[in-house]
Amino acid sequence: MVSQQETDESLLGAATEVFAAHGFAGARVDSIARLAKVNKAMIYYHFGSKRGLYQAVLLRLFRGVLDEIQKVGRNEADPRRRLILFYAGVARIFSERPALPRIMLREVLSGGASFDAETAKTLSGILAFVARAVEDGVKQRLIRPAHPLIVHFSALAPLLLFFASQPFRAKVLPAAAPGVAMPTPEQMLEHLALTIERGLEPVPAS
Repeated sequence: MVSQQETDESLLGAATEVFAAHGFAGARVDSIARLAKVNKAMIYYHFGSKRGLYQAVLLRLFRGVLDEIQKVGRNEADPRRRLILFYAGVARIFSERPALPRIMLREVLSGGASFDAETAKTLSGILAFVARAVEDGVKQRLIRPAHPLIVHFSALAPLLLFFASQPFRAKVLPAAAPGVAMPTPEQMLEHLALTIERGLEPVPAS
């Protein structure tokens, strides 16, 4: 007999794929139920509504990011290294959960129309982590004063585009730039680490 946890996981997995492909507004409960191979009534029984299911998907996807914050925050004293390791962890999560960057980009373009208070709290935890790292770095004279949201955008935006555009690159790059090798996640992370480290270097006193 299938347990409730197994049913929930099946529904969440199917919903993640459908929401990533069609967004909240375009996703159909029938499609999610069909992909999960369950009766549509099970979705309403377990999650209450399509919005309840979407919120559960977001929390499931973002949970790994919060775990990464806690791990890096505990183990790394250098604020520059803390930021680099955190965004490397985000990149690993994007690689393991390719639906996450696609869903995030859809939410950005929609103005966060489907974000709920619980998901917003998760995002505030991420920004607080970045702000603390920047603040610590400024105090230690390892990082120049910078707005934490701009720091976050500067690191997250390339990762979002890199991982969300993978199918596009695979289709277009061979014809558009036949002599250019496909970039690897490792190359992306190496570039990002240099961008964070050099972009946040303190400005020498004149």
